Amino acid sequence: MTVPYWQRSSKPQTIDVDAAVVGGGVCGLSTALHLVRRGLSVVVLERYAPGAGASSRNAGFLMRGLAENYRAARDTLGEATAQHVWRWSEENLRGLQSEGVAELSTYKHSPSCLLALEQDEADQLVESASLLQADGFGVLLAESGSDSAWASGLPIVGLVNPGDATVNPAELVALLASKLGNAILAGQEVHSIVPASQHDGYCLVQTGGTTVRAKRVLVCTNAHVGSLLEKLAPIVQPNRGQMLALSAEGARLDYAYYANRGHEYIRQTPGGTIVVGGCRNRFTQNEQTLDDQSTQPVQEAIEGFARMLLDRPIRVVARWAGTMGFSPDGMPLVGPVSEDGSVWFCGGFTGHGMSLAYRTAAGAVAAMLEGSDADPLAATFALGRLGALERA
Repeated sequence: MTVPYWQRSSKPQTIDVDAAVVGGGVCGLSTALHLVRRGLSVVVLERYAPGAGASSRNAGFLMRGLAENYRAARDTLGEATAQHVWRWSEENLRGLQSEGVAELSTYKHSPSCLLALEQDEADQLVESASLLQADGFGVLLAESGSDSAWASGLPIVGLVNPGDATVNPAELVALLASKLGNAILAGQEVHSIVPASQHDGYCLVQTGGTTVRAKRVLVCTNAHVGSLLEKLAPIVQPNRGQMLALSAEGARLDYAYYANRGHEYIRQTPGGTIVVGGCRNRFTQNEQTLDDQSTQPVQEAIEGFARMLLDRPIRVVARWAGTMGFSPDGMPLVGPVSEDGSVWFCGGFTGHGMSLAYRTAAGAVAAMLEGSDADPLAATFALGRLGALERA
């Protein structure tokens, strides 16, 4: 999104801080908290309100690992990297719990379940369970169940992560934001960032009515980063995720389900409402967009999936969408984007921001302040692993 001339004040207010964070979603707010706890003065610049983007528009899964199964992740990422990512997602949940997320009214200890509806995925889930156990992860393999999903007769097998949870993502964002107080400046869309080496040792972050002078800047705008940092536009691709909420009389879901290799996901809130999303893979080109409006074809596909799995009539009560930032290999991206190392990026969560952003933000802050070896996560998720900036 561009900023019109009329919103660019000729006499903006100036704020001096140690670090500026651009973006007020889960990643940006987590980054700011980690910086503040290291004793730095911080400002968070958010173009709308905290969590207005994908951070409050997702399904609220706090799950271990990635949507794809562990066997597939080991094949694509390598054994060590897959194991690290699964461990970091566990640390992510513990970190959010330390912030008080478990005290929220919508928080629920909800084991997640990767649900196989076809035999080839079922075989991979069985193998994944064995590999997870060998690597020291707690896991259960379900071949039956008594809730509505299993009663449909469609599931073949389910891989259960027993330590996972769910939460209203908007409440999670509000909790993190409450810890930062007046450090958050809402309604401040950033239109330029000047690295420190180009301005007397201080980065200049410019919004319509505010200039921030900071020693360091960490950009956490995820899907929208390309409009601010052009060199990342070919690397972080926007992808729209669509969801709906429904009521289905008598339906019960005992797990937070990921089905069809994570392409569809469904869970039940503590109040009984069922939220379901996905089906993006059936309309790939149309869903590679920054537009966060829901569309009839995808919504109808989601409805069809819900009717099939719940095996009963449904009544839709809400529809929405949000735009996520996807990386080339499905893992987050962390690292400097300016030659002098004063401007960093943390994002590209590929739909797993709830499960990884808090922990990834901690790694990004450690690496930015102490060096790339300060946190193994930052090294694994480093932008340089893709040769990304060199090619951009």
